[in-house]
Amino acid sequence: MAWIRRLTLATLLLLSASLGAQTLDLVQAPNLSKCTGDSLRLTLTIGAPGMSAANDFFVLLAPGMKAAFTQAASDTLDIVKWQSITPAPTGTIADTISAGVKYAWVLIPTTITANNFYGLSMKSTSPSLWSDTIQMTVNVAPEVSIDSIIGGFENLYSGAPDWGMCEGDTVILYASKGLDGYQWTNGGSAISGATADSLLVYASGDYAVIGSSGNCDVMSADTTINVFAPQTVITHIPTGMFTLNVLDKDSQIDSLAFCETESIVLRGPVSFASGTSVTYQWVKDSIDQFGQKLKVAISGATNRDYTTNQSGLYSLVTAWFPGGCPDTSYAVELFVDTVPDTFIENIMWTWQSAASLDICPGDSTLLRSNATSFTNDWTYQWEVMYPISTGTWQAIPGGDQEEIVVDTALMPGSAQYRLVINSENCDFTTAPLQVNLIPLPTVNVAPKDSLALCAGDSVLIGATGNGLAYQWTWATGSYSGVSFYAKDPGTYVVEATGPNNCTSYDTLKITQIVVTPNAGPDQVVMPGDVVQLNATGGLQYYWYADKPAYFSDPYNPNAQTRPTSDTTWYFVEVRSALGCWGIDSMMVVQFDPSTLLPNLTNVMNVITPNGDGFNDVFDMSEVVQSDSCDLVILDRWGSKVYEEVRYISGWDGRNAGGDPLPDGTYYYLLLCNGEPRYRGAITVIRN
Repeated sequence: MAWIRRLTLATLLLLSASLGAQTLDLVQAPNLSKCTGDSLRLTLTIGAPGMSAANDFFVLLAPGMKAAFTQAASDTLDIVKWQSITPAPTGTIADTISAGVKYAWVLIPTTITANNFYGLSMKSTSPSLWSDTIQMTVNVAPEVSIDSIIGGFENLYSGAPDWGMCEGDTVILYASKGLDGYQWTNGGSAISGATADSLLVYASGDYAVIGSSGNCDVMSADTTINVFAPQTVITHIPTGMFTLNVLDKDSQIDSLAFCETESIVLRGPVSFASGTSVTYQWVKDSIDQFGQKLKVAISGATNRDYTTNQSGLYSLVTAWFPGGCPDTSYAVELFVDTVPDTFIENIMWTWQSAASLDICPGDSTLLRSNATSFTNDWTYQWEVMYPISTGTWQAIPGGDQEEIVVDTALMPGSAQYRLVINSENCDFTTAPLQVNLIPLPTVNVAPKDSLALCAGDSVLIGATGNGLAYQWTWATGSYSGVSFYAKDPGTYVVEATGPNNCTSYDTLKITQIVVTPNAGPDQVVMPGDVVQLNATGGLQYYWYADKPAYFSDPYNPNAQTRPTSDTTWYFVEVRSALGCWGIDSMMVVQFDPSTLLPNLTNVMNVITPNGDGFNDVFDMSEVVQSDSCDLVILDRWGSKVYEEVRYISGWDGRNAGGDPLPDGTYYYLLLCNGEPRYRGAITVIRN
């Protein structure tokens, strides 16, 4: 490509030779005035055909009204930028060689130290040409800077070369003295009214000052000021805490609850930049005598961490250095629950004289917390250690009330019980109580659980076992002791009392062996007749009479006898298969037909004692007449149910106690002057 460039340059040289001499023209701006350090745009017209490719331009600046320039006597200004008006492109090498209007930028040297008139000309080297000279005034620009800063601090928090100030503070910036005028800027924009040589700064920004001297204005370098607003955040350290409960957490407040058995660590922030530090003062809200809420410093609480187990509203006041910028954190509210102050009580039942932790099988005892929550915010859980030797506590299913009934249905033996109480954030376990199960005493009746006795007999019964005392009871009596003779039929209950008054029971049933002897019906015989006896109801028999009498065989149930008096009572003893005896009787009356008997045609054989006035009583007055007679009423088994000595009036069907006898047939015997006068049957019908 080098040969193409050489060809282009040769072509340009030929064009230049054929079109005539080139020219350089600078445009004179009217009243041109610049300050040192300013940029100056030169308008240059290059005549056709343009410059050689080897051309170079020099911009010469010399004081005074110059007509000619030499490089030795002039300042050579660097062209910092070219721009072509026509033709395009711009910013290339063609901008320096092609014909047309050009812009060339140069900088007024800062080495100029005095105000003066200056001449400026441009010189080309190929071809060698001088432009016309333009005239300008050059003023020396003032040196403008922010000399000092009052207030604030070197900002180590940002990591940049800036200045810091605490939020709410002010910083004063001072500019170079002795200038004609000042204008302060923030971010390149003028601050209204800020025209003094100092500036009060209230907010973050990039501050500079434009200083004026003559016609020259110079802007200082920016001074960056950042307002440092520390953020004091409190954190809590839950490590090792078991009861901590975060009730609320947001940007304003932490609400933390825990039990007084633990302490919480509140932690403040740490400085995040090298060379910085933080001081701490923990405060707690308090109420003064006027009811105003105040933050009171906690004495000695000047470390980053603060440990407490007291309820309250806590904040942290910090100061950040450098700068000493203060800040107060948001509040952390602590709710510290107290441990329930309670223990287990053994409650007496209403029928007891005193509560006892010793119970018998089947009995119970009541355990209860001695205190409850006024706000009903406690929860309960009963625990048991059974067997006690295991040493392991287990929760009792359903044991979630303030009291529990302990019996053998809950635990079959001696056990320890305790109560775990939770009051939102505190868990408290009471000291245990031990409930002892006292075994029942052993008791057995002797000789055996059931006995059968003959009527009138008795038997020695007793209790065996390890009871401390024995009490016997039955339907008709009672006895205290180990053994005694019993004769009444029925169920005997023996109560054995052991330690702790625990009782066991056993029973003995005594039955009476019933013998039902039957001597047969009464008989009326003629004098000298042989009476046939017929006894039933047993295995062995023995006959005897109330008067001397003859028996064919007194041991024969069907023995024969001959009475020796008008009226004889015969008795038979009957022995059952179990060896029990019973006695029955019958009467034999000798009757001589030749003896005059009263007229008995009107003697009744049926009565209906129902109160209707008819046949209500059995009337024997016709038979008795005026004699002294006794009336005996027998039931169908020969048992006396009624007797009236010196019979006077009628019998109304009642027994000796005055109670109505049931309907049925009864037998009567009328004895007058000790001799039977009449006997017969009478039927009672009430319905």
